[in-house]
Amino acid sequence: MTELFEQQRFNAEANRVYRMPVGFFDAMRNNPTQLFTTAYKFARHHVDNQVPRLKGLMDYYVAKNQIKQWPGSPNPKNAHNRIASAFARYITNIRVGYFLGNDIQFKVAAREDQDKATAATLADLIDNYNRTADEVYIDEMIKKDLSIMGRAYDLVYANAGTNTLNLAKVDPTTAFVVYDDSIKGQPLFALRYYQTGVLDEHLVEQYEIYTDDRIYRFHSEGGLPDSNTPTNAAVFDGEEYHFFGRVPLTEYRNNEERMGDWEPELDHLDALDKTVSTMANFQEDFNSAALVATGQFANKTEPVYARDEHGNKKIGKDGKPVVLVPAHPVINAKDNIFWLKPAIVEKGLGAEKEIVMPSLKYLTKQYDSTGWSTYTNFLINEIHKYTNTPNVNDKDFASNASGVAMSYKLWGSDQERKIQEALFKKSLMDRLACCINYWTIGSKLKGEVDDLLAMVTPNLDPNLPKNDDQTAQLIQTLKSTGLFSGQTLREKAEPITEVNAEAEQQRIDDEAKHEADVRSQEDAGDFGIGRVFANGQLPNQEQEDDEA
Repeated sequence: MTELFEQQRFNAEANRVYRMPVGFFDAMRNNPTQLFTTAYKFARHHVDNQVPRLKGLMDYYVAKNQIKQWPGSPNPKNAHNRIASAFARYITNIRVGYFLGNDIQFKVAAREDQDKATAATLADLIDNYNRTADEVYIDEMIKKDLSIMGRAYDLVYANAGTNTLNLAKVDPTTAFVVYDDSIKGQPLFALRYYQTGVLDEHLVEQYEIYTDDRIYRFHSEGGLPDSNTPTNAAVFDGEEYHFFGRVPLTEYRNNEERMGDWEPELDHLDALDKTVSTMANFQEDFNSAALVATGQFANKTEPVYARDEHGNKKIGKDGKPVVLVPAHPVINAKDNIFWLKPAIVEKGLGAEKEIVMPSLKYLTKQYDSTGWSTYTNFLINEIHKYTNTPNVNDKDFASNASGVAMSYKLWGSDQERKIQEALFKKSLMDRLACCINYWTIGSKLKGEVDDLLAMVTPNLDPNLPKNDDQTAQLIQTLKSTGLFSGQTLREKAEPITEVNAEAEQQRIDDEAKHEADVRSQEDAGDFGIGRVFANGQLPNQEQEDDEA
């Protein structure tokens, strides 16, 4: 029993957070050789202990589930279907769409009047960066990694030969962050390693170590070095300053345990795959079941006799012809009709005869289809329940359900989303801190990084089925209280109008200016001054100039 409880799906080290004393790091941070030697120890642990879990979870996302290794029946003639469900992919896609189906809105607000110009500049820089770096897509891919593997990484970098910032998602199987041993756990450095080459030839392992001020680059021939002293096999390619003020490779966490959305339900997923595969095998075996005949077939083949050199039948010691192939029923599995007749057999050792009535049937095992359906639905419901994923195929999950009813259906999802949203925002702010520090050093912004960062608020609006009428009624209710600004009401209306609050305000201002211009022209006409044209001339004056 003890051995049973000690069995684990993944290594106990498979999700370890890497830490080291900050003093130990400070002693080596400017020594590339020592830094690489330490980073390589973490890399070796990452490859041996953590990557198998990450790749195993990704296999479930692409439906390469554990059922693919199922040995099945020991009888080679039995069906051996190994059907892997795409349940993990379904859950992840639902979660990503719910979490980031609406783009993240980065709101920038100045605390003081004198900061308004700075806030406007910062807002423009963030908007431009997000647009050019394809931030919307990268955030969705980060959330996908979080849902599958429980962790994700992105990298802020400057385009080669320019000071333009860019953003990349980094594969969790090729990167990690090492934190200090303080209660806050600040990043000390990050390592990204990857192979370059032509297909599987001329492979070179590349290493990039990121600290808060520099990037160190190394490479080694032939992949990861197996030597206990990897620095003997690795070549130092150089270092460069990056001006981000912190480690630019940022880690995102799905939760405090760094677990995927459906990782705790892998046993249920395996059970579902097995029960579906078993039913498929039963159906296939039924189609190729053995045919059992009782009685005698009316049609038989002629026996084949042994013959001598003259073609005559050989006679055995019993005085009867020697039979090489006895007569047998004519059976064709493709026939729709079989002719059977009763068989007369001896009953016991006496001369008494017994008539056996003919019958024809398939030899199959009985299967409880009702029990199978109940068990399958049980597994499906358990997976939905414990992953907090709504079952849209549930008959009670109706499209015409009220907003309150829908809220209860998504109540469990919202509890997890709040935790995930807090962790996601924290990492987003770390990413922005890199960008803001870079912009201040490049004189695009003025001010302290922390003060500038405090102006930014990322808003994540869950992507839910739209109910425009209900939203419009809510806006009217809020407006009638007189307690909410026009800006707040416009932000609430964004899902309906698909126009952000700032653009809507600009439209309102433009319309107000146009109406004011029209009124001023009409007022001028009422006083007998006449209509004023764009060139500042009165109508009579323009006519006199034309006649002249």
